[in-house]
Amino acid sequence: MQRQQVSQILPILKENISPTIIFTGNNPAGAAEYLQNIKRDRILLGFGGPGGYREEHKIIAGYVDDAILYVGELYGNKSERLRNIERIFTNSGIKVDISENIDAWLKSHMALISPLAMGGYAAKKRNKTLGTDIELATLALQGFREFIKALKELGFPILPKKFKLLTWIPISIIKRKLLNLLNSEFGRIALSGHANAAQNEMKRLTDDLFEIVKDVQTDLSSNKQLYELSFA
Repeated sequence: MQRQQVSQILPILKENISPTIIFTGNNPAGAAEYLQNIKRDRILLGFGGPGGYREEHKIIAGYVDDAILYVGELYGNKSERLRNIERIFTNSGIKVDISENIDAWLKSHMALISPLAMGGYAAKKRNKTLGTDIELATLALQGFREFIKALKELGFPILPKKFKLLTWIPISIIKRKLLNLLNSEFGRIALSGHANAAQNEMKRLTDDLFEIVKDVQTDLSSNKQLYELSFA
């Protein structure tokens, strides 16, 4: 299900007797909405590594070397239930990466995904793809750095740590790797394919992110330009 559909199922989950509910997916807004219906100690946040889309009755998905589940406690501690979840998924062939600050991880991740998705929608309007539009790919990378800088201004740690490297490596170098990724089969399925199948969700997620950084001093002009090109 998509981000904008979550509110419909929260009253149902409130009545569910499960002691633990893992909310996985892009989510820069954190657990505030969930906490209106579900007790804090029942909630875990996470993100599933693979990406893709539905095609009739099939799921078309792209995977990295291992299927990965990122997950964490709202409190940030590495609890016994997280270790149990790690054991269960690992035994099922799914690698688990436990985050000590899953909320910051999800915000940082959306700082990258949002500009890329907006760039892809803008490129589509030009009858191109983001992997073939150098101007928009550059703008998307600038947008990523803007959002990361805005989150840092608000005091959020940037996770995973490799994202910090992307803030000082020259954009020209990152852009070459990004274009190669976008033009790969994985990129067409897990990145572009997923984003194209979820435009309403991406708009909602981007709106969530803009709401979080609305009062920062950081210049967000690249992201605002992408937003106009994508959703206007």
